[in-house]
Amino acid sequence: LIDMIFHDCLFEIPVMKHSGSTCLPPKCKLDLSRNTAMELLYELTKDCPENFSYLTELLLQQLDRGNQLNNQWNYCPKASQKAVSGYVGLQNLGATCYINSIVQQFFMNPSFRDGIFMAPVKDENKDDSLLYQLQVVFGHLQESSKKAYEAMPFCRAYKDYDGQPLNVAVQMDVDEYFAGLFDRLENSVTGTPQAVLFKEHFGGTTVQQIKSRECTHVSEREDTFFVIQCEVKNKRSVEESLQLYVEGEILDG
Repeated sequence: LIDMIFHDCLFEIPVMKHSGSTCLPPKCKLDLSRNTAMELLYELTKDCPENFSYLTELLLQQLDRGNQLNNQWNYCPKASQKAVSGYVGLQNLGATCYINSIVQQFFMNPSFRDGIFMAPVKDENKDDSLLYQLQVVFGHLQESSKKAYEAMPFCRAYKDYDGQPLNVAVQMDVDEYFAGLFDRLENSVTGTPQAVLFKEHFGGTTVQQIKSRECTHVSEREDTFFVIQCEVKNKRSVEESLQLYVEGEILDG
């Protein structure tokens, strides 16, 4: 009974076998149920040296968990629990808010998320695999019971063209980062069923049309894109900005 209360009700930690479960351990999460469980343990040790000694050993093992708490003197488990909404956040590692917002938008697209999960990882070194690290981030956002995930391994896996990892303390242009991220991820899934994943979800096509005033012929050129640059200044809506984007112009000379 002591084992069941201590482990199942109070201190069990979610692991891979609990994936997909609607009720992650421990069983007792609210103050009332946890206090009641602790009071029951207390009662079981009264006038019973054997139970007292056994529970003391369990508590000492629980307290001796190395540096898992990052030496936080004011550590509070409640502050690290997932919000009641069920969503998990991404910690800002310095100046990584632009990364977090993009990754969360990707994660909130279920079919894209499933495609990333199913993509085979070709790299032997998982630490440097951007695709694998994105799968890890998505896994934490989906399964974790914590308030937020620290995505430092994902940031380290994003290398610049000199082979240096991303500097999390430097604000990067979000459009530039987005383009670089998609370029690297697309290369990671080349030759797999997920090769068209990015174009299917986020790709589009623009048509450049050129017509002379002197004849009826119209020449067209198609270009693919992931991003459209929208004018914001003096525009009341996205529709108004897109209207400006497709507006024609006269070419002289």
